[in-house]
Amino acid sequence: MIGFLYPVLGLAALAALIPVFLHLIRRRELHRVTFPAIRYLRRAEQRHARRLRLRHLMLLAVRVIVILLLAVAAMGPLAGRGGPADHRATALAILIDDSQSSAQIVGERYLLDLYRERVELTLELTTADDEIALFSGVRPDAGVLAREPAGVREYLRGLRPAAGRADLGSAIRRAHAWLEPLGGRAREIHIYTDLQRVSLASGAAGAPGDGDISVFVFAPDLPPSDNGAPGDAAPEVVPLTAGRPMTVSVPLRWFGEERPADRIVVRLVVGDDVVAVAEAAFGESALLSLPAQDHGWVQGYVEIDQHGLVADDRRHFTWYARPPTRVAVLGDAGPFLDHALETLQRGGRLQLESPDAAEVWILAGGERLEEGLAGEVSVIVVPPANPLDLPRLNNRLARARIPWRYEVDGQSRGVRRIDVGAPLEGLSGLEIRLAYRLVRHGLSASDTTLLSLGDGSAWLVRGATPDSAAYMLLATPLTEEASDLPVSAVMVPFLDAALGDWVRRGTTAGTIFDGATSIRIPPRAREIRYPDGATVAAEGGAPFEATQPGNYAVLEGTDIIAAFSLNAPLAEADLVTGEPEDLEALLPGAEWSWVRGTEPADWQSSVFSARRGRAAWKPLVALLLLVSIVEAALAAAGRRRAGIPAATRVKQTERAEKAI
Repeated sequence: MIGFLYPVLGLAALAALIPVFLHLIRRRELHRVTFPAIRYLRRAEQRHARRLRLRHLMLLAVRVIVILLLAVAAMGPLAGRGGPADHRATALAILIDDSQSSAQIVGERYLLDLYRERVELTLELTTADDEIALFSGVRPDAGVLAREPAGVREYLRGLRPAAGRADLGSAIRRAHAWLEPLGGRAREIHIYTDLQRVSLASGAAGAPGDGDISVFVFAPDLPPSDNGAPGDAAPEVVPLTAGRPMTVSVPLRWFGEERPADRIVVRLVVGDDVVAVAEAAFGESALLSLPAQDHGWVQGYVEIDQHGLVADDRRHFTWYARPPTRVAVLGDAGPFLDHALETLQRGGRLQLESPDAAEVWILAGGERLEEGLAGEVSVIVVPPANPLDLPRLNNRLARARIPWRYEVDGQSRGVRRIDVGAPLEGLSGLEIRLAYRLVRHGLSASDTTLLSLGDGSAWLVRGATPDSAAYMLLATPLTEEASDLPVSAVMVPFLDAALGDWVRRGTTAGTIFDGATSIRIPPRAREIRYPDGATVAAEGGAPFEATQPGNYAVLEGTDIIAAFSLNAPLAEADLVTGEPEDLEALLPGAEWSWVRGTEPADWQSSVFSARRGRAAWKPLVALLLLVSIVEAALAAAGRRRAGIPAATRVKQTERAEKAI
């Protein structure tokens, strides 16, 4: 099988007509010689003419061959099918499943390292005519597009297992969208994956089928998928109170068929110190005692010994240990509130203070609301038991620029239940007999409905004024007639959460994130410290893309002004693999090929199916050089013969005749 890269250059073969034309129009040169023995001269001249014609024909043929060889070599001749490096110009989309499961060990190497090695083999086979794009299976919008392999290599050097769930469906659709307009080239997708089942459950239809796209999948055979992992550590009471010990619960999850019966060791680490150790079996929760912490950010992790995948044996956390909240009550909110506050004060969770020294005001009927917000005090508004007092409360809300109003609901005295969004055990299903309707008046992007009633109406709203003063609005009076809350066991935990984390944090985001995410950092931020200890400059108020699992700190100078943790979704610990058909369904109609072996040659010999033959120009160039030498020798012999005087040539001929 013979082909050519540049067949149009075959027109250069027409140049072979030039020496033919010159040969035909070449004039014969005559030499006059005065010599008495004319018969000898005529014989010699006839012999010389025959030799001359033969040499001219040979020289003509050699020159025509030189021009033809030049033309054929310029056309880029290709012989046979060729190897993977002998491929057509190709648009190549590389898709790497860089989720947490890529930290599995195959032999003595991480799976992600095998992916890198295969990509390097692929890049070595690319040519300057290829277009290359690399996509992340976790963040398909965070890949790299590059004409040169150097750009892909730079991205690969910084690639680490990401704290996110791979979504191969989304990544394939993005790769297909990039390949779609490149129809003038061969098009291939190379996928590197462990075929984890959760990475195939994108919940969306596959990309449109395209028979012109070849897909090559590197999915090596892996060891058994049984795996154990700790869940998120949960303190008994949130937020933490500085100076008080706390019990922390850590659920232990098992992913596999046969769950081990043995109990395992769970360690609680704060900073670099192991502060607590406990034992529990998979399927149970380990209880660990967190010692009293100083005021500020508390970062660490819980870990177990290796069970299956190593990367998920550690789960990071970030908590904030606050000092006891300084609280003041303005107005008469009822004896149940007073009793619950005294209980919290005895437990060290808050400190009752005068209004001037307090940081949180509980306002019965909204008394002194505008004053508190102007003084940057966080406020909790408890509505009056008498609906006739609502207009006065609404006037106070309007003056304080809070975009909510209380209205009497005709059905408010019917029994309702809190069963939507309840963050505390015991609130769900709580009976509410009197609930005013909280109606929005205006817009505020910072408002959040923390708790709702069964019909979806707001029952507890948190927000902030344009001046960033935090407020919370309760829809029900704290009286026994209005609800079961004041006389229930959840009253104290409810107030503890409301006075601590809910109102003081205002609109602050959480501190533990599941999966790679974008986090908006505080405007004062100047640097971010990564889990590996590296510190990079940060733009305050801008979104920050976090992908590496671990604990982060947001810095202003040497002060930590915010902190958070990033963990991979717990579903990533489920290493059960899917079927090849599940992946192929994400791009129906494409031509799929699978490589399951770990030998580099298996992959190298498979990719770049659009072969065009092996380059054959080198032998042609060698032959061209050889023919050129022959042409030069023939031309030189002719010039030497033409340089001998005529009389000498005749004498040579006479001697030759006499010898005969």
